Amino acid sequence: MISINGINWKENNIPDRLILKYKQNYNISYLLSKIFLDKNYTDEEIYNSIYQDVKYDIHYESKDFEYAFLLLNENLNKKKKILIFGDYDVDGYSSTYLLYDYFKKKNIDCDYYIPDRILDGYGPNKSLLKKLIKRSNYGLIIFVDCGSNSNDEIDYLESIGLSVIIIDHHQIHEIKKFKKSVIINPLKNSLLKDHTFFCATSLVYFFIKYLEKNYKIKNFSDLNKYLFFAAIATICDQMPLRFINKKIVKVAFHRFKLNNFVNLKKLINVNHKVRTSDISFSLGPILNSAGRLGYSSLPFSLLIEEKKIIINKITNKLILLNEKRKKIQTKTFNLLNSNLDNNKNKIIFKYKENINEGLLGIIAANYVELYNKPSFILTNSGNLIKCSSRSIYGYDIGNIFYLAKKKNIIIKGGGHSMAGGCTLKIDKLNHFEKFLNLYYNKKFKSFENIKFYVSEQMLDSLYKFAKQEFQYLEPLGNNNSNPLFFVKGNKIIKYRIIKNSHLQLIIKNKYNKSCLCFAFNSIGTKLGDLLMNYKKEVGLIVQINNKFIQKNTDFNLIIKDAIA
Repeated sequence: MISINGINWKENNIPDRLILKYKQNYNISYLLSKIFLDKNYTDEEIYNSIYQDVKYDIHYESKDFEYAFLLLNENLNKKKKILIFGDYDVDGYSSTYLLYDYFKKKNIDCDYYIPDRILDGYGPNKSLLKKLIKRSNYGLIIFVDCGSNSNDEIDYLESIGLSVIIIDHHQIHEIKKFKKSVIINPLKNSLLKDHTFFCATSLVYFFIKYLEKNYKIKNFSDLNKYLFFAAIATICDQMPLRFINKKIVKVAFHRFKLNNFVNLKKLINVNHKVRTSDISFSLGPILNSAGRLGYSSLPFSLLIEEKKIIINKITNKLILLNEKRKKIQTKTFNLLNSNLDNNKNKIIFKYKENINEGLLGIIAANYVELYNKPSFILTNSGNLIKCSSRSIYGYDIGNIFYLAKKKNIIIKGGGHSMAGGCTLKIDKLNHFEKFLNLYYNKKFKSFENIKFYVSEQMLDSLYKFAKQEFQYLEPLGNNNSNPLFFVKGNKIIKYRIIKNSHLQLIIKNKYNKSCLCFAFNSIGTKLGDLLMNYKKEVGLIVQINNKFIQKNTDFNLIIKDAIA
């Protein structure tokens, strides 16, 4: 089935005997059994999902914790100050906040710095470090969510007598041993496969647990709160929500009551148990919008503020910035998408002058979701070009940027396999695009734009599943995505446009059953045009809107694609 977006949708065929086996073994429905098999869940994962065990301890140890502990102690003995250097996204804010809050509670003297996305760029650089070092008598700098490939900067800091701790999760291109520095990053060790998908905040959480065991200072530390920040960073940084990451989120959501933390209460005012969708579609975008629009340190200021009147002021500012970000993003995406040349043999590569740099990545993510292809969005930044990208499985952006830098195509760049950013000169633009497409064609020689849904379902069966078993799939996110279903023979009864971006619709099938649906960010797309204008029966690729279903009116679906 070829959809309006050019995607060939197919049902994921799983042997019936396996579905029936898991159905019987775990006393679950046929549909849930198939979903578990579709996701390649292990027996342990299935058991933990069904029986919702939230009593287990979240544990991870690294030999690098011990050396970092020694460097920290050495600095304290010298009575020198610590600088925590973070990043301008949820993982960066959260990891910085954990260390800052922990040190303050232990009466350890420290400062923090969140770089400006436009003025400073990502991660440390020598000129910025020279300015920061002049401010105080620092003996130790801790980089969080950055720094894994900052070998020159570490050499510089060591040369002037400072020690460095890096707590990061980005790909490492060259492993180097330092005299007075340590990198805490599971990617240093290829044997730690189960732990290479931590976000930086989770690593900071585990480091703090190590410090709690070894420090003689016994001031109170709220480890449940710290675990909650590890959970929201895991979700917002799109780390795979499987195995230990899934445990982190489940246990954190169970143990920590968000409404008790007044600093975030107004940003995410929920009257139900917190879900991943509350974080990924509400709290995360609000916090990230500040950094995208030139207010990089504002979310961190909110986290550490103690006066209620200022907390309310910052909160209101963040909400306004997020609304502004949405409007700019919609306008920019529609402008770029209006003249898109979607060649099946090429990645999506869009350069346009004077786009807001902070929105490049989120627009790239829109393209990936819509077209299922690696996407690179670029704009001018002074005399250079800035690029942000999002990818699909099999097209490793972090490694591609490393190769492009070795070939002197880009000036600098880095990231994960699924996301990254880089800087290049304007005269390298065409070379860069050709390099990306060459790599794409090597990886996807006979690429077909195929996606799979779990099964064809009726509206009644989806409602029953949502009410009885959908909760067993939570927390949903990267590598544990909300399952896709195909529902056919529906007519669009009515629709309305929400905030010039989204569609709210009522669909009805041939059995006269109706359902509320949403098509997010669909205005200005082929999908949105079809949903507003098509009068015949249409097949829909849908997801259950992951909220707990208590009554009929709660049930609604998210439309992801359509087959006319």
